[in-house]
Amino acid sequence: MKRIDRIFAMNDISQDGVERQPKRRSIGTLLIWAVNLPLLAALALLLPLDYQREMEDAIVAKHAALEEEAMTIYEGLIALGQKGGRESAQKYINSVCTRMQESRSPGHHIVVRWNHHVLQADAHHAASPEIIRAMQEASVSSDHRAAVNDESLVVGTFSGDGVEVQVSEYTTNIRRSIRREILLHLAWLAGLAVVAAAIVNVVLWRIMTRPVKRLSNAVMRIANGDYEVNANDFHCREMNDLSNAVEQMSKILADDERNRRVQMDRARRIQEHLLPNGVEVPGLRIAHLYQPADEVAGDYYDFLRLSDDTWLICVADVAGHGISAAMGSAMLKALVLHAAEQHREPSKILQFMNERLPALLCDEFITMFLARWNPQGGRLDYASAGHEPGLLLSPSGDLRKLPATGLPLGVDPTDNWQSEVIFLVPGERLLLTTDGVAETSAPGGELFGRERLLNVLLNGDKQSPRKTVTAIRTKLLGHRTGGKGADDVTILLLEVNGGEPSDEVVARESEQDASTETCLQPHTLMRSSESNDYPDQMSNGDVQIK
Repeated sequence: MKRIDRIFAMNDISQDGVERQPKRRSIGTLLIWAVNLPLLAALALLLPLDYQREMEDAIVAKHAALEEEAMTIYEGLIALGQKGGRESAQKYINSVCTRMQESRSPGHHIVVRWNHHVLQADAHHAASPEIIRAMQEASVSSDHRAAVNDESLVVGTFSGDGVEVQVSEYTTNIRRSIRREILLHLAWLAGLAVVAAAIVNVVLWRIMTRPVKRLSNAVMRIANGDYEVNANDFHCREMNDLSNAVEQMSKILADDERNRRVQMDRARRIQEHLLPNGVEVPGLRIAHLYQPADEVAGDYYDFLRLSDDTWLICVADVAGHGISAAMGSAMLKALVLHAAEQHREPSKILQFMNERLPALLCDEFITMFLARWNPQGGRLDYASAGHEPGLLLSPSGDLRKLPATGLPLGVDPTDNWQSEVIFLVPGERLLLTTDGVAETSAPGGELFGRERLLNVLLNGDKQSPRKTVTAIRTKLLGHRTGGKGADDVTILLLEVNGGEPSDEVVARESEQDASTETCLQPHTLMRSSESNDYPDQMSNGDVQIK
C-alpha cells in the first residue's frame, strides 16, 4: 500500500525529473465500461428485433381475435338462420362491420359463404371481388395473409354446417394501432436498462460480491413468501441501510399479505352468501359444484322463486376470473333480481339485463343459461346467451344438446334472444356448466373437452346427481393431475324426480385452498344427502329447508 501511495506521489510531482508512470484506468472505470458497452450493444441489437417481434405478435394476436370474431358471427348467423334469410344475414354482417370500424378496426371487412351465396359487408363501401379473392387466398395460406390493392391483409376464418365466415383487417392498420404502444414499451425498456445499469455501476463500485449475494438470498426468501428476514450486519453503511430497508420491506409485505388475505376471505364469504344455500326447487333434485380459480370467482348460479310459484334457474360466467369478475357476478346477481321483478320469460329477462349491462360493466361480456321451471307439468322455458350448451339426458339414455339461442350479454345492447320450451319427465337430467369445465387443461395443454364431459354424464345415468357431479369433479382433478385450474368451474345437475326436492352441494371451494394432490380442501362445509365418499371434503346430513 505504501508503494502504491509512493507511486501516486511521484506521479503528482513534475519537478523531480522522474518519468511519470503510465496512466491507468481505475477499477470503477473498467467496471463501467465492462457493464455499459455490452449493454449499449445489446440495446442496439435487441430493440429493433423486439420491435419486429412485437409487431408480428400483434398481427398473430389480431388473427386469433379475427377467428374468434368469425366464430361469434357464425353463431349469430346460425341463430339468425332459424328466422331470417339472406337479407337479414347481410344486415347482420353490415352492422357488425360498422361497429368494428367505428371503434378500433378501420380496415375491418367480412365475407360470408352461405347456401351457395357469397355475402360481404358493404357498409363501408370497400366491397369488391378483389378483396373476396384475397381473403379466400389468405384463409388457405400458412400465415393467413394475402395482398390486395398494394396492401396486406390478415384473415380469420370459421366454418361449419355449410357456412364459412371470413373476417379481415389490413396489417397496416394493425401496425399503426400498435406502433405507439410498442415504441413506448421499447422506450420504457431502454430507460429501465439505463437505470439498471446505473444501479449496477454504483453497486459494483462501492461494495463486494459477497454482501450482494447475501442480500440477494434475503430478497429471494421474501419473493418465496418468507417474510421473517432479519437484517444482516455489514461493515458498509450503505449496505446496512439497504439491509434494513429489505427487512422493513419484508415487514410491510407481511402486513399487506395478512390484510389481503383478510379482505379476500371477507370477499369470498360475501360472494358465497350471494349463492343459493339449501334452496329446494319443487320437482327437482339438484347437485352442484362451485370452484373458483382464485379466492373469488366470476361464475354465478342461482335458483329464484317467482310470484307464480315457478322458478328461475340460471348459470352465468362473467369474462375472466378473480376480483374484477367477482364484482361483475355480484352486480349480475342484483341485475337478475331486478329483471325477475319485471319479466318472467327468460328471453325478456336477458334482453332487460343486456340493455342495462353497459352502465354496470366496462368492456365485459357475460354468458348465461337462464331457465324458468314450472313444477306443474314439468315445463322448462330456457334461453341461452352464448353459454355452454346444456346437456339433457332422458331416462332411456337419449342425449340432447340445448345450444345458445343468442349472443353473450354485453356484446350488443340491441340483441334479442329466443326462448325455447321443453317438457321434462321424471328421471330426466339437465347438466349445466361453465366453460371452465371443458377448458380445464392438462399439464401438456390438452383440454378436458365436452366429449369427456358427455361420457361421464352418460356413464353416471344410474347414479345419484351428487355422485355424478363428484365423478365429473374427480375426472377434472385427474385431468390436470392436481394442478391449479386456470378458470372458474361451476357444475349444476338437475334431475326431475316428481317427489321431495333436494339440494346437494358437492363442493364450494377455492383453487387458492386446493391441495396439489388429487383432492381439494373446501372453504365451506360440504353437504349432501348421499353417503360420505370423500370424508375429508364432505359431511353427512341432508340439507332440507321447508
